[in-house]
Amino acid sequence: MAGSAYGSGKAQDTDFRRKWDKAEYAARAKEREARERLLDINAERKRQGLPPIHRKKEEEDEPKQALKAREEKIVLDANVGKIQVVQSARQPGFYCKACDTVCKDSANYLDHINGRKHQMNMGVSMKIERASVDSVKDRLAMLKRKKEAPEKTEYG
Repeated sequence: MAGSAYGSGKAQDTDFRRKWDKAEYAARAKEREARERLLDINAERKRQGLPPIHRKKEEEDEPKQALKAREEKIVLDANVGKIQVVQSARQPGFYCKACDTVCKDSANYLDHINGRKHQMNMGVSMKIERASVDSVKDRLAMLKRKKEAPEKTEYG
């Protein structure tokens, strides 16, 4: 039989269904059980009048970057007068792809860009590197040189 009216024998009509990863769900169940155990322990500690034990977050494989000054300029008026369709956002405003959020105005958008949630989604730690004495002296010397010799601008 060359072919059938129902396909080649393989059930292709069910290929769209989600395939279950047993290892992933076993890991999720293990995490859930650990959280429940911690809740039980904290409930017992609360009855005894002791402070709760907080769960330690494991660090990710790749370390996060330290917080640093933004080098690129944020252009807020680039899309003024333009219509832009955004699939996930149902309301107008400034859309952040990294966080999948919409901010209603530019001030809220800047607050969001500088905020903890956005920085964590971008892979940046909120901890600041401690500056050494030598780096501070170098920076001050560079700023002094820049102040003494301002750049000349040519007008055409």
